[in-house]
Amino acid sequence: MKRRTIAFIIGMMFAVCGWSQERIVFSPEAFRINVTEMHPMSYNAQYGLNDFSLTVRNDSALVLMPYFGEAYVPSFDYPGLHFDQKYRDFKVGATKKKDGVIVSFSVKHGIVDHQFTITAYPNRKAYITVIPSNAQTCSFAGEWSPIGQKGSSLSKR
Repeated sequence: MKRRTIAFIIGMMFAVCGWSQERIVFSPEAFRINVTEMHPMSYNAQYGLNDFSLTVRNDSALVLMPYFGEAYVPSFDYPGLHFDQKYRDFKVGATKKKDGVIVSFSVKHGIVDHQFTITAYPNRKAYITVIPSNAQTCSFAGEWSPIGQKGSSLSKR
């Protein structure tokens, strides 16, 4: 009787701890990355960021991210990384170890062209590299989540 009770409790622990959870697959056409870290080239890294994200859906990129870096060509009307624009040159590939997905695209906002490279892994970790045409590269890290699926809060645009 004791063994059955212990086996039942262990089984319930495995079920509650996530062994039976459904695996969510990264979709390069529709995803959101909640940015929690920023790694500028010339400044200290910033951790614990909130309310910053990159969302890709409907052939557009909604970018709401901070930016710190040196500008090579100053632009007085440059709003930083805050825009919702159509992307172009969209490419999808695999990482060298075949354990993640690499998505790259570019977005023109004002006079600045931004090259984005996103690397997403099955453990929900994501890394973003942004190369503006007029400033230094800046990298970000965070967690990805799917959008456009049933139950998602961002399923409608």
